[in-house]
Amino acid sequence: MSRSAIAIPKPIGLQETGLWSVVILAVAFWANILRGSAPDDLPGLAPMITRVLDNGAFDVFAWGLIFVRSSRMFAAGPASWARIATVFGIGVIALAPVRLAPGIGLAILGVSLLRDRAAQPAGRQAGLIMLGLALETLWESRFLSGLHILVARADAVIVGDLFRMIGIPAAVSGNVVENLDNGFSIVIWPYCASSMQLAGFVLAFLVMCLYLGRMPRRSDLRWLGLGVIGSIILTECRLVLLGLNESSYHWWHEGPGISIYTVAALGLAVLVPVLATRDRPQPPAAPSPGHP
Repeated sequence: MSRSAIAIPKPIGLQETGLWSVVILAVAFWANILRGSAPDDLPGLAPMITRVLDNGAFDVFAWGLIFVRSSRMFAAGPASWARIATVFGIGVIALAPVRLAPGIGLAILGVSLLRDRAAQPAGRQAGLIMLGLALETLWESRFLSGLHILVARADAVIVGDLFRMIGIPAAVSGNVVENLDNGFSIVIWPYCASSMQLAGFVLAFLVMCLYLGRMPRRSDLRWLGLGVIGSIILTECRLVLLGLNESSYHWWHEGPGISIYTVAALGLAVLVPVLATRDRPQPPAAPSPGHP
């Protein structure tokens, strides 16, 4: 047999490796959402679509941006065994039957893309988005439920103070706020706490900055901080409206009010990064003729 007849296997490419890692994590991430985690999650197409929509528009947007960049994360060339092993490890982690598994894989790949010298700018951008998705997954997991319970109790105190500021007597006990005018009470659960939406806001900020054409900068932290404060204020206002009376509660909890709150939150999440990307330092003025 001639030497030319022997088939030489083609080495695995960097671009192929990056694309496989994105596909593995995307399937694991959305499979967790589609199947649900609560006992009352129902099978069927309509409940699955509802769960995807409830998870957040910016999650869908984030994965769209990742897929747009997936073929450009690395330049052409063979992948090292370390990179192949990283993708294999991410696949093993994604198989774990826990909701946090995709978040761990996202964090590993995001950090590796940001630190990998072979990664292209598109790869570093995708890595930053993955870290935002990983943060959101961890932030909303049961491991941090104790933190959100503490914040819910602080929210109850703030709502009680706001009631008194507008002339409504209120009593607060733990995460329960009672409107003493009519005896109506609300319980602020961890998912309703003002802290729960903050990781989603950070993800939205990262996604919008990249969509608008540049990586987030250290100078953007002040805008991010203002946006976080605005998100907290928006949640506190909704909690006050929920606690006014039973009809107001139903209107803002499952009626048209929830759409108003969602649109306001989305508007804030879009407006802040738009302002941040326009807040650029002005170039120094050219010297006048005759001056050095």
